[in-house]
Amino acid sequence: MKKELFTLLGILLICQILTGQDSLQLDQVVVTATRIPTASYKTGRSISIITAAELRELPVTTVDEMLRYLPGVNLNSRNDFGVQSDIGIRGSTFSQVLILVDNVRVNDPLTAHFNNNIPVPLSEIAQVEIIRGPAAASYGSDAVGGIIHIKTKTFLAVEMEKPISTSGNIGIGEHNLNRTDLGVNLQKNKWHFSTAYKSNIADGETYVNPNFIAGTDPDSLYQNFFDLRTITAAVSGKIGEGWSVYGRVGYDYRDFNAKYFYTRSAFDESEETVKTVWTQGAIRYQKNKHEVSLTGGYKTTNDLFVFNPLFAPNEHDTRQIFTNLQHNFKINNKISLASGVQLVDKKINSTDRGDHQNLAVGIYSVLSYALSDHWHTHLSLRAEHDENFGWELLPQASLSYRQNGFVFRTSYGRSVRAADFTERFISSQIPNLSPGRNVGNPDLQAESSHSFDLGGEYYFNKNGLFSLTGFYRKSSNQIDYSLRNSSVITNVKNLQENEDYFYADNLSSSSVIGLEAAVKYRFNWNNKIDFNTQLAYTWFKTEAETGELSKYIANHPSHQLGLTFDLTAYNFQLTSATSFSTRQDELVESIEGEIQSDYLVTHLKLGYKLSKSFTPYVEVRNLTDTNYQEILGANLPRRWWTAGLSWNF
Repeated sequence: MKKELFTLLGILLICQILTGQDSLQLDQVVVTATRIPTASYKTGRSISIITAAELRELPVTTVDEMLRYLPGVNLNSRNDFGVQSDIGIRGSTFSQVLILVDNVRVNDPLTAHFNNNIPVPLSEIAQVEIIRGPAAASYGSDAVGGIIHIKTKTFLAVEMEKPISTSGNIGIGEHNLNRTDLGVNLQKNKWHFSTAYKSNIADGETYVNPNFIAGTDPDSLYQNFFDLRTITAAVSGKIGEGWSVYGRVGYDYRDFNAKYFYTRSAFDESEETVKTVWTQGAIRYQKNKHEVSLTGGYKTTNDLFVFNPLFAPNEHDTRQIFTNLQHNFKINNKISLASGVQLVDKKINSTDRGDHQNLAVGIYSVLSYALSDHWHTHLSLRAEHDENFGWELLPQASLSYRQNGFVFRTSYGRSVRAADFTERFISSQIPNLSPGRNVGNPDLQAESSHSFDLGGEYYFNKNGLFSLTGFYRKSSNQIDYSLRNSSVITNVKNLQENEDYFYADNLSSSSVIGLEAAVKYRFNWNNKIDFNTQLAYTWFKTEAETGELSKYIANHPSHQLGLTFDLTAYNFQLTSATSFSTRQDELVESIEGEIQSDYLVTHLKLGYKLSKSFTPYVEVRNLTDTNYQEILGANLPRRWWTAGLSWNF
């Protein structure tokens, strides 16, 4: 399999070079990697920008599925169609990535497993910015590996040719799959309105139940069903000279089979229901060289987790309040300054974790300086106070150089992350806890990381791009779960004697070194044939000084390839997304859990454009029918057929 794959990739690269055209064109998309809107090539950061058009064409249904094919991003999925994925960047754990929607943090106070519960459908998204490397100085804790910033059409006030537009996708498929993603946008005078709805519902595939074989459950089979629904509405507009406002409200519902999602217990028959209400808003005033903005978000989540019908369910209610007040000042054509204060207040009431609250406050300043026409730098400093670790100083610096089609960049940053409610308190209120389950540690210290990267881009023709970056991160007090016997766990009192549990603890230190590369190319011939492709490669190497087995820190591929292409020939459209991963193999026979040393998965989509607006399609997920897992015991879908209709008018 490896030989054939590398042959295919080599042919693709040769074709890209041979079909090159002449002139150069640098990416001018404006991003907010450092809270100061800047052209991406001036930030000194490794950034990927995915547009709404690219999201529509790829054979993906959620943002996390799209991330799999980008350099530097590592995913561990428990099921497809957006059920649940742990998102890492540059070998980070899933707790070390910050997710933002329209400048408001989405990261869940209960557990980072919920960070990909993104409360906006694809049809509402204008662009997704993936900023690799630390951004804690600008955005606060959790931004260790990087940021995924989702910006919606209403937030950006995307101009439309007509006063009303709609886009979406409906489909049906095997295992009683029904999926819907539709959005409507209105524009009148200075106001933008939108509403969007998304659902992915299926009975799921049927599997033999290992717990029946072990004699711990009477059911011989189980299904990995899911019922996912999201609805949202938003408005933005101008309310006076220099004043603008934005607001959004949303509801996200998830009901799914969670067997072996979190444990390897022979009693695991988990089902989970997660309900989230999300509101956010912003008000901005801009005059001359000054801009003041106040952004806020309020999020409540109810999580009902049934580990086994024989045991009492666990129920968690969390709420999170986010506010950020910022002042931007353009001193002159070369220097801009952004300063602000941020507050994050988290609270939990839980049957198995107890009742807790946590407040974090950050004060930050960011300086953007054009040293010359070619050199640009960003300097940031943040003072962060968290009830878990007190005050910490978080510096960050980046530098970029542009000459014709070359962009050179480098950056450094420090970040911290406090343990979440789950890492500190999971299972603490469950009497006589069964072996093999996760156990929290109330005495966890905060993680601290220093990161450095060096790389650049070469725009080798007006539609071609090559990117290469090396990165290194050194972390202390890294938080992870490791297999421990109850005899050595002294601060948890509800464990069975001489049994093994996955115990959250601070490792003395860990490091990750890696390389990420990407080649992008777009070819258009006579407006009849359009070919757009990207090849991404990432290499990771993670080490812990203690050398002990951990659950999440090194749970990522050592080599990862992602290949996407979109071919439109006359009215036919063929899109494909392929990922190939090599990683440490693992086997737990008692739960039929096996992580293979390498696996290849391809999703394929074939459509025919009836008009500029409507495209019926057929999609095949996991075309090669690969049998694979990325979390032990959690089977990912085999070959799965879907037919549907997409539109954009």
